[in-house]
Amino acid sequence: MSPEFVDVHFALSGERVPQDHADALWQAIAGVLPWLEAEAEAAVHPLSGLSPGDGCWYLSHRARLALRLPVECVEAARALTGTVLQVGEAQLLVGEATVRPLKAVPVLYAKFVCYGSAGRAPLDEAAFHEACRAELASLGLSPRLLCGKAQQMRTAAGLLSGFSLMLLDLDEEANLLIQRRGLGQERKRGCGVFVPHKSGTLLD
Repeated sequence: MSPEFVDVHFALSGERVPQDHADALWQAIAGVLPWLEAEAEAAVHPLSGLSPGDGCWYLSHRARLALRLPVECVEAARALTGTVLQVGEAQLLVGEATVRPLKAVPVLYAKFVCYGSAGRAPLDEAAFHEACRAELASLGLSPRLLCGKAQQMRTAAGLLSGFSLMLLDLDEEANLLIQRRGLGQERKRGCGVFVPHKSGTLLD
């Protein structure tokens, strides 16, 4: 039986983070939770509650850091509460955690799905679509795919490239499977992490 996964949301306080912060955020989290790297299906969500600024993102009072974890890892992850994460020049104070179960929803969305290592030449949309189809087929799934805008992320190892992606027409079991394991690479840096989407229109 597959392990049960949940999302663990931490309140987050700070002024701003760099525009490309996912790599530094993951390194800061791993410094507090070194065991997390060995959890192959665990993921770090893109930060929420951010507003765009000049080369940065500003944190609102709704800013949250969220991890997708096996339920047995939740208590160990609470060690993040009260820590200060150094993300570039920004310092982020991590608050209390709230645990939320995963729920099957009609439409799933990932802001950034990537295939290949940092620095590799980006896939065009057709090749990206084919890579998604192949991975889904390996899971016995064939949902409807809707690719969005091309995405890029700068990391210490080089540039990551991909697309935003929406998945439709998944049954409940398949829906929860995709939420648990994601698609593509770099889930610790926020890639391939699927969340509910309220509409069937992909805007970004």
